[in-house]
Amino acid sequence: MSGENVVPRVILGCQPFIGESYQGPERNRVYAERFRDFRNVADVLERAVVRYRVSALAAVPASVSSLAVSFMKAVKVVERRTSVFLSLTPCLSIPLRVKGKPVDDYRRWLTYYEHEKHTDQTGLLEKYLTDPILLTRPNWRENFMETVEHSSPYTSEELNTLTVDYGKIDVALESLKENRILFTEPGSETDFLAATGKVEELWRLIEYLRGRGFKKVFLGVHHAGTTIPILEESRLNFDGYVTPVNRLGAMMFPSREKALQSIKSTGKTVVAIKPMAGGRIPPREAFRYVFKESGVQSTMVGVASREELDIDMKAIEDTLH
Repeated sequence: MSGENVVPRVILGCQPFIGESYQGPERNRVYAERFRDFRNVADVLERAVVRYRVSALAAVPASVSSLAVSFMKAVKVVERRTSVFLSLTPCLSIPLRVKGKPVDDYRRWLTYYEHEKHTDQTGLLEKYLTDPILLTRPNWRENFMETVEHSSPYTSEELNTLTVDYGKIDVALESLKENRILFTEPGSETDFLAATGKVEELWRLIEYLRGRGFKKVFLGVHHAGTTIPILEESRLNFDGYVTPVNRLGAMMFPSREKALQSIKSTGKTVVAIKPMAGGRIPPREAFRYVFKESGVQSTMVGVASREELDIDMKAIEDTLH
């Protein structure tokens, strides 16, 4: 089930293929309509494999959505056409429940905010309210301010009831059993477990994944500046991080500076995501920052067409050579 151990410089991202543009609902609908047909996904993937020798793809389990099913079908089609076995890096959402109910997304972000307020980070609220990728969520600014003013972060009493729904994880893993896996990535709920002192739940999850044959585990974080130091001090046995790295600092919390400081301090492999901040940074500028300035060795790159693929891969080649 596990693939090669070496993480390549470039992993082709999957977010456009599953309808996520990081530019808002209208562009999301365009992507969803385009990639509902698996042949359109396969067209881009095949070019990536044949022309640019891409061997690894980001993924989400087929259980997530019909677009995820289309994506996984396209992977198999391209493997047959090219005789190349592709390695996947599936992101697994961690299905957290408190008092038997799914964790509320806005209270989760409020919990992050209260945790990070103690890092002496000036302008933190403005960072939360103006992050360009968060702002693509419908009514993000209004909803988060409503939560700040009228709600509260999760309490210790509530967190004592926190559980992980392993039934949902089993369904996700079952949908991946026919694929070669480079590493699995428990998603950004990792930040919540670190911020709330529930690192032991990550330990259980990592051991569970390895017990199911998924040996290599990277942890997805969006709050690298506060989460990575906690995980580095823990005794967790995992293989690396998947985290945003871009010049704008989009989705790099509590700030780009603190995130980069933590990223550069770890000895583990770091895979950069959102290098172009959802299309807000020109490719050459984006990859120069990732590879030359931040020192990250690998990146995920999401593209929505063969033309975008060509532009981005040329920028990467020029940067690395």
